[in-house]
Amino acid sequence: MKWGGKTQSGGKSSGWGKRQSIFQFRRSSGKAQVSAWGTKPKETRPRRRIRKRSLLLLMLIFMLLFTVPSFIFIERNLRPPLMNIAKVRVKQVATQAINKAITEQVARKSDSEKLIDWKMNGNGKISGFMLNYTEHMSITSETIETVQSTLKEIKEIPEHIPIGHALNSAIISSFGPRIPVKFEPVGAVKVELSTRERNAAINMVLVEVYIKVVAEVSIIIPFDTEPELVETEIPISYLLVVGDVPMYYYDSSGKAVGENAPQAPNISVPISPGTGVSTSPGTEEEKKEEEGHSSFQMQSK
Repeated sequence: MKWGGKTQSGGKSSGWGKRQSIFQFRRSSGKAQVSAWGTKPKETRPRRRIRKRSLLLLMLIFMLLFTVPSFIFIERNLRPPLMNIAKVRVKQVATQAINKAITEQVARKSDSEKLIDWKMNGNGKISGFMLNYTEHMSITSETIETVQSTLKEIKEIPEHIPIGHALNSAIISSFGPRIPVKFEPVGAVKVELSTRERNAAINMVLVEVYIKVVAEVSIIIPFDTEPELVETEIPISYLLVVGDVPMYYYDSSGKAVGENAPQAPNISVPISPGTGVSTSPGTEEEKKEEEGHSSFQMQSK
């Protein structure tokens, strides 16, 4: 059968009564979309990306609004008390470490007999003393090395202070985050070897030889740094200088004290202008008679 110049057999005709579809594929969100009959597919907006950006922007704004007041609060309320606590803690740790190191390494090695050169008079009695310069320099140099090495060792040990301490509250003093505290040695260590004297008894003087250490450190806490001086004194030796013991002496009230007190002469201790108290080493009866005689003289006047 002919139709329009084409023969149609009994089988199915290809291309008649049907329009070939044009398929267009477009990838969106990982899926293929098919558009038939040659129509243009509609464009879809990336809503998920917009939501993520807006959420991230809101989070940044919230963090900024929260961080700025936090810094202001820490600067005004927490920084001063926290720095004071850190200073006390650092001075305590540094002083204990320095004292222990000097006691173990310096004080035990020094010879107390060589520390002081005694001066004698013609009678063989002590008239004065002075420090031995050679022993002095040896102890000073060894102390400086010991202190510097000790400060370098303890600065590596971490120290932490609970933030509740800075709030002056007894309830939450042990709670909250622990603030790290560090310190760094600053400048040279100063060491001074010196002596001081004090009275021990009658005509006896106790001489103390001690080391004074001054070290400057820089205390470091979050948001702040301040310098601080660490001072400590470590006694090395004690020397007792014994002089001549007197036969007797007078106390603050004018009474003679000692083994030979009865042989002491009478003295008068002034109490007020024109009056005085006379003392004598006699018996109680003699003292009463003298008191009565003095009162009679005052009445007659």
